[in-house]
Amino acid sequence: MIYFVRHGQTDSNVNKVFPAPDVPLNKNGIEQARQTALSLKDVEFAACYCSPFLRAKQTCDAILQHHSKLNPVYDSRIQARSYGELENQPTGSLSFNRWKIGVCDEQIQALGMETVTDLYQRVASFFDEVLPKYPNQNILVVGHSCIGRIVAGYFNGIPEDKDFASLKIPNAKVVIFDK
Repeated sequence: MIYFVRHGQTDSNVNKVFPAPDVPLNKNGIEQARQTALSLKDVEFAACYCSPFLRAKQTCDAILQHHSKLNPVYDSRIQARSYGELENQPTGSLSFNRWKIGVCDEQIQALGMETVTDLYQRVASFFDEVLPKYPNQNILVVGHSCIGRIVAGYFNGIPEDKDFASLKIPNAKVVIFDK
């Protein structure tokens, strides 16, 4: 099984802005990560993969307090989507759907953002490589809401309308996917 965990809350989440890579968990996010860690303390993991972004690392570190034999592998393929010029800007500042495959790709690229297609391809390459290494074993993956949306599409199928907007995962939520 894949245990996907979205990082705990940050001030960027609260303020609804596109986050930069170095955004830390806030006080609530630290507590969320601690609670998530407790909920996973009895799960045996064969491996742990984590985004190299600070908020994901902090969440992962909390979980690994209960799994001292695991060493996280930081993989840039599961880091948050690049938001380019929109970093630290309000998430409501876009006038188009940034989550639908093939919609507004030119506008997305003009802002320095990563397209949904590119994001899907990098996350799929991660799982295509990692899954065969751990047959019938649990894998912990700590990442971001955008990665969780793509993971849901990878395991459950791309939404019929090609829109990943509805697949948002709350902060510090554990979602289990069957490989």
